[in-house]
Amino acid sequence: MPSEHPAEFLRALLDAAPFGVIALDSDGIVRLWSRGAQQVLGWPENEIVGSQLPLQLDQLRSSNNDVPLVVRTSQDSPIEVQASASAWRGGTLIVISDNTRFRAERRFRELLQAAPDAIIEVDEEGRILTMNAVTEKSFGYNRGELLGQSVDILVPDSVYAKHAGHRAAYRAHPVTRPMGTGLELYGRRKNGTTFPVEISLSPVKSEEGFRVTAVIRDISRRREIEERLQAVQTNYTRDLEVRNQEVERANRAKSEFLANMSHELRTPLHTIIGFSELLAEELKGPLNTDQKRFVSHIHRDSQHLLALINEILDLSKIEAGKLQLRKEAVEVRALVDDVIASIRPRAVEGQIQIATGLDGSLIVEGDRIRVKQILYNLLSNAVKFTPKGGTVRVEAEADGDFARISVIDTGVGIPRDEQKSVFDSFHQVGATAVGLREGTGLGLPITKRLVEEHGGSIWLESEPGKGSRFSFTLPLKAAHEKSTGSGR
Repeated sequence: MPSEHPAEFLRALLDAAPFGVIALDSDGIVRLWSRGAQQVLGWPENEIVGSQLPLQLDQLRSSNNDVPLVVRTSQDSPIEVQASASAWRGGTLIVISDNTRFRAERRFRELLQAAPDAIIEVDEEGRILTMNAVTEKSFGYNRGELLGQSVDILVPDSVYAKHAGHRAAYRAHPVTRPMGTGLELYGRRKNGTTFPVEISLSPVKSEEGFRVTAVIRDISRRREIEERLQAVQTNYTRDLEVRNQEVERANRAKSEFLANMSHELRTPLHTIIGFSELLAEELKGPLNTDQKRFVSHIHRDSQHLLALINEILDLSKIEAGKLQLRKEAVEVRALVDDVIASIRPRAVEGQIQIATGLDGSLIVEGDRIRVKQILYNLLSNAVKFTPKGGTVRVEAEADGDFARISVIDTGVGIPRDEQKSVFDSFHQVGATAVGLREGTGLGLPITKRLVEEHGGSIWLESEPGKGSRFSFTLPLKAAHEKSTGSGR
């Protein structure tokens, strides 16, 4: 047929070409306008044949080589074309192509090859249509071995039978998404080995039909790092547990040692205190002035040493969880008066005034001995750190379901940077009012623990040179009965 109708055959051949062909006569009138020319420039053949070419192609008159030009289409849009011209029957034959599209395709392929991940495109049947160099490197195949093959060739044997079903399910709901969310995915190399991957799928609109682009990332290195980190974390956690157990054992041993030593020390101290008191009573004969002074020193210092030992014993009990509270109704005013009576001799000696501002109706739920110990520790500290002529004041009032009790002094105060540490064991702040540090530094830590054992809290407000306010809360008796359902 081509030999019988050469003109028709040539015209069909020109229209099938991916470029445009334009023929001009000697006057510049368009005599041939292929389908490719219409696709590139926009003008249909019936509007342009027989007319002057609406393009400035003067550059083509002097050269037969391809020339890049920017021309305007029928929509007056600028495009970049590649054009060449040659003589034809006294006129000019022009071949023109859309350079922008070809450059875009070339750029796309450059980007595809430069991508750090494997990228493949498959058709509706799962056949591989496009791939980049990373795909060859990752899976060990060359380009010829993969193009046209089923993508199943890249799937491990363990999931090979199910993969066609997965592809069909994706074709039914084609959306851009990660593949196998929450699952561990693997790729299969040409040599049969597998490696962990992450896969992102995207449907592609195409004139040729349904297409899917898959971006495949080899995460072997990341998985190796994650496993190393997991191993380090596991080892660290195991070591930390071992160390915590060792610390717990050491704390228990320390508490047991302190408790045992405290008991061992208290026994001879009680003997010393008892005999010093008998000597002071002079039942076995009178003492001279010096002897009375010596016995007084022995008794006073023995009592002081016993108080220090008792503090250590209390802390060891609390830390060992062996402290038991015997809670009952405790009248706050009576307890405050009792403690003040014990502290007053020291206050009088230091010319310190003790005042109160109490709600006389407050009754708390607590261990009488331990609440008394809390008040005694705070009042003795207040007297100790208040200079001569100062004032110590005790206030108590209801605060919701709690009684809030405060011990305020006009003493030396506590620097802000030390206020967080005053409740730490063995911590001592600054100097006393007489310039000496006394005690074990356990009074406030024990006080804090005792308050918390009662279900209350304790806090400090202080400023150097302006005194301190220690406040703590204890549950009211009525609130306790209400919470336990024992009230009527």
